[in-house]
Amino acid sequence: MTREELENTVRQFMDCFTTMTLACSREGKPWAAAVYYARQGFDLIFFSSPRSIHSTVFSENPEAAAEIHGDYQRWQEIKGLQMEGRVERITAIPDLARAVALYLRRFPFVRDLLSDPGSFSYQAASQMARVALYRFRPHRILYLDNEGGFGNRSTLEIEDGAPG
Repeated sequence: MTREELENTVRQFMDCFTTMTLACSREGKPWAAAVYYARQGFDLIFFSSPRSIHSTVFSENPEAAAEIHGDYQRWQEIKGLQMEGRVERITAIPDLARAVALYLRRFPFVRDLLSDPGSFSYQAASQMARVALYRFRPHRILYLDNEGGFGNRSTLEIEDGAPG
């Protein structure tokens, strides 16, 4: 696979799925959490509570791993992305505006919640009011494709959100 083919395959794979698993560690204790994401280049944007375990860990140690994969019945079918990178909270207004717009295009139901919280339960609306927007910025992406053999991986290096 050429570098251009790998870049396109990774983008397409990210676009085919909606949930990634983020992994972090604090004081030698691992933690993982599943979040919805929207792709911005190779960055993955997600909402989370700043008080969640993973968000508090990321505020102390932004280094993270993430994985996106489908549900497969046979090991020969397994495909997925394994990533190393950093998580950062998005705080700059222009970045927030772009990221929210991107996220809302991907998940229109969130727009309804933000524009008419009364249409959802009080609990859901109050939880949405307490979330923050984050970016997972990978610096290395491994594309796993067992159709090419057990553990067949291609590596894509990323610098500042773009292929390096």
